[in-house]
Amino acid sequence: MFDVGQDFVLDVEILFTSNDVVKPVITWPGFLLTIDRDGRLQANGTDVATIANETWYGLSLSFHAGELCLRLSPHHGGREVESRTSGLPKPATIHIGAEASHAQLTLNARIGRISLKTASGKLRWCFPVRGPVESLKPMDGGGPDLRICNAPTFAVASPRFTGEIHDPRVDADHFDAIHLHDDDFAGFDWAADLVISVPADARPGVYAVAIETDRGVEQLPFFVRPQAPTSSVAVLLPTATYLAYADEQLPPDRYPWHGSDRSHLFAIDNNFLSLYDVHSDMSGVSLTSSRRPRATLRADYHYPLSNSPHLLPVDLQLLKFLGRHGIDVDILTDHDLDDEGRAAITPYRLLLTGSHPEYWSSAMMTGLKEYLSSGGSLAYLGGNGFYWVVAFQGDKMELRRGKNDIWSGRPGEIHLAMTGEPGGNWEDRGLHHPQALVGVTYVIMSFGKSRPYRRLEESHYGNYAWLFDGVLSNTFGAEGGVLGGAAGYEIDAVIRSEETPKNLVRLAVADGFDESFQVRPDLWVAGGEAERTALRRADMTIYQHEGGGVVFSTGSVAWIGALPNPSQDNDVGRIMLNLMGRFGCE
Repeated sequence: MFDVGQDFVLDVEILFTSNDVVKPVITWPGFLLTIDRDGRLQANGTDVATIANETWYGLSLSFHAGELCLRLSPHHGGREVESRTSGLPKPATIHIGAEASHAQLTLNARIGRISLKTASGKLRWCFPVRGPVESLKPMDGGGPDLRICNAPTFAVASPRFTGEIHDPRVDADHFDAIHLHDDDFAGFDWAADLVISVPADARPGVYAVAIETDRGVEQLPFFVRPQAPTSSVAVLLPTATYLAYADEQLPPDRYPWHGSDRSHLFAIDNNFLSLYDVHSDMSGVSLTSSRRPRATLRADYHYPLSNSPHLLPVDLQLLKFLGRHGIDVDILTDHDLDDEGRAAITPYRLLLTGSHPEYWSSAMMTGLKEYLSSGGSLAYLGGNGFYWVVAFQGDKMELRRGKNDIWSGRPGEIHLAMTGEPGGNWEDRGLHHPQALVGVTYVIMSFGKSRPYRRLEESHYGNYAWLFDGVLSNTFGAEGGVLGGAAGYEIDAVIRSEETPKNLVRLAVADGFDESFQVRPDLWVAGGEAERTALRRADMTIYQHEGGGVVFSTGSVAWIGALPNPSQDNDVGRIMLNLMGRFGCE
């Protein structure tokens, strides 16, 4: 959208994706260029041409004295189409991909370079490969800003993309386009209805604002960290993962539901999308915002695919367990670590993760590695952790998945627009492989029944036998709130790799999983099918880091969910208390 106010020639590079209903292409009051589901382009209701999706076109609109000449030509050659429309008013503002009233769904399309020629001269706009941005100045200096609404996807393949360059930092010309979606969402700009003040001496923890109506009570959680450290141990709550999963639609035709939760019905009713969903044109959702309702972020949330708690309610079990035992811990979030790096966690002897710390930015990874190198210790109390690469920009978080079974990005579009760095997963990035960091790698996801752990020899007699003080049974974790045990849902194991810490010790193993637990197909193993079968397990490990601290890993998303309930006791709880006691928290 930009302001004009005189005769002009407007040139736009455009590639249409799937549009199921009539959509606006270029509009101003009195003129409406639209496209329908069959690719039929119409100017004020008159047919202009039938276009092909996934093809770049040059669209030129020449306006003079109320007459518009429209030309459409395929970018890589082909027949040019021309049409004329008379009796049009002079536009003050031109909209691309939308119309002024916003009564219609916006356009699904890619937009490349834009130029505007008037009596005052020629202006050009070229989308940056770093974004998202909300306005764009002309390349040649003065003139109207291009206003960009709803946070479309930046750094996507443009008409100049040849497939030979996959990094926008090498040649930005290949990626100077944006992808518009009719369900893009930049976050709400709602005015505040309620402002609360958190006392400076508030105890760190997870709090909630309770909203009560005649239909029930809804609790909106928020996180309070201390102004200064109050403990030698901190819990790093995986807010990046909370945000990635927030308001996941989980279409039942693709993901069988074994339970229900009002949050997913809410997401479907309001067409909210998570980073696990696809846009209406089937391209993957790569941007999300915290300025939105996050109905899945609740203490009573149940994941329909497992019919069990997931994310925040599981992590609250850890905080409640520690609280019942009088163990004070500080609370930090992924956002704190991303903002402050190592400084956020340096004051603590031990850092505990939540149950599913899956999404990590470069700043988070660097901060954690520097913390460990300086002598800090880490307890990785989950599974499928340290996996996806993300970046933050204000309230927004970006992800590029590459090729995988959740959704696949387009060729050449693996780099994050926010930072320019490669996205995808940390295994493929190099230097930050989970196996090198925490000793285990994510191997399996299943909603089958969770399993107990079986102790290995080192848990009885080795240097880390203190973790099992008071654990009398050879097996533990046969019950739990996440699929019925301590090892399940998503599990990690030690893979054969030169990146494995040489002093890594396997303390326990969970195996005997049902046939639904199969090693993810993209994980290459040298030993073929026999080795893949042997990897159908969860490994509990520990090692001493070069910095002097220890790294303890449970290898399971379900671990925290197996902590004992109030007035109960079990071996999972004893192991956790032994860990905390080792760091002065008893």
